[in-house]
Amino acid sequence: MKKIVLGILLLVHTVFTFAENNSSEKTDEIKHLFSFDTSFTMTALKNNGLGFGLNYERKLTEFLSIKPGFGQMTYFESVTTLTAITIDLQLSLYYYPLSNGLDKLYIGAGSGYGFVTYNNKRPADFYASINPVLGWKWKIAPFLIVDPFIGWKFLIYGSNSYEDIDNYLNSGFQWGIGIKLFLKDIRK
Repeated sequence: MKKIVLGILLLVHTVFTFAENNSSEKTDEIKHLFSFDTSFTMTALKNNGLGFGLNYERKLTEFLSIKPGFGQMTYFESVTTLTAITIDLQLSLYYYPLSNGLDKLYIGAGSGYGFVTYNNKRPADFYASINPVLGWKWKIAPFLIVDPFIGWKFLIYGSNSYEDIDNYLNSGFQWGIGIKLFLKDIRK
């Protein structure tokens, strides 16, 4: 049953988002997105743990945006025994060739840095990652964006125990459908 639930979560991971338009013009263009990244939650659940991630995407120029992010996961060997804690920091650039807002086709590349600490006397593992991604953000309602994407997370290890770190990190082929529910800022 756990595998079915995780499979459904991997297929569709929901992202609750706050979108903002600071422009004085009447437009539906999205310039800022704050969101929860549930890929950390799914990876943690797969390893008997808890996790969360936060992202902020901001439009830089007509076709370019920047997206910093943070993620944290805690894994448990049993209900009372802590196994590992991870911290992950990312920074990505997205290019939108068909739109001047944060929607439609995007091509992105990013990098991340993080570490895994363990509850035993083993030293912490440090790692870096490179993350290319391709996707499409499709605004299907005034409050809803569907975001199918594919990508790859390449890990560059600075690890003391390579075999264990793979259990705790979400590396390799990435895919999913983000569902972004957002509210527009109504400030004038």
